[in-house]
Amino acid sequence: MRLIFAGTPEVASRALELIAGEHKVELVLTRPDAPVGRKRIVTPSPVTLKAEQLGLKVHKTNKIDDEALKMIRLSGAEKAVVVAYGAMISKAALSELPWWNLHFSLLPEWRGATPLQHSMIHDTGIGISVFELDSGLDTGALISQAPLSFSADETAGQALIRFTEEGGDLLIRALSENPAPRIQEGEASAAPKITRLDAKLDFSKSAEDLTRFIRATNPEPTAWANQNGEPVRILFASPNNSGSDSVTARGVGEIYKSENNEINVQCGSASSLKLELVQPAGKRETAATDWWNGLKGIAKFD
Repeated sequence: MRLIFAGTPEVASRALELIAGEHKVELVLTRPDAPVGRKRIVTPSPVTLKAEQLGLKVHKTNKIDDEALKMIRLSGAEKAVVVAYGAMISKAALSELPWWNLHFSLLPEWRGATPLQHSMIHDTGIGISVFELDSGLDTGALISQAPLSFSADETAGQALIRFTEEGGDLLIRALSENPAPRIQEGEASAAPKITRLDAKLDFSKSAEDLTRFIRATNPEPTAWANQNGEPVRILFASPNNSGSDSVTARGVGEIYKSENNEINVQCGSASSLKLELVQPAGKRETAATDWWNGLKGIAKFD
């Protein structure tokens, strides 16, 4: 089948590679080159690099403007496939040909920008959906779905890579089988973007809830908390299930070393969180035990 592919980040580049191996990709739409890293070096998107490696035609655009529409019409494509493009598809583009989108939830659950992360935070079912875009937010007719599950201790970033592989296969099967679209049924939920401010940890919650939240915000935007007025990123942590410490007498947010030399934080529901890997402001990531050894006085997250 002759296709248009729209995508931008690394996970989309893998989907492009899988799809291009089975179908003729006539045009790749991706976001323009953007500053990356601390030095803010202007860099092509991963999809741009993959498309160039595969010898595919690329158009860089933040929106489907008149120029992009002209290229879509001239491409001769029968269908467009979207994987994390990062921009809305205009009504004019939607009228040109069907646009199938890969979404990381079992729609209508978790419509929005970060479905996988919200599934992990709220401990709900997870899966992937291929659906036809319409003018609403992830409201289009379903083409295909597949339930999945998170692995133990898996971060959102790790899950996204794995789910993209599964999603690429689901897209290829759907393109081959071309099943009849069906209306989304069931209760919808929203998955808005998780900002850095949203990622601040609330230690009044249980250690189980915080562990899922930390995994869900890794690598972006990364969970954090203030210690002595300075932000500390919490990269990896887990519930303290050793049973060797009594935590009921400690204040919420208090940081302490356990009897078995683990660094813990008192949390809500009489639970405690074992810190494993942290990153203080302006410093490299470090083992929680090494960070603890540099603290002075009573250690507590604000």
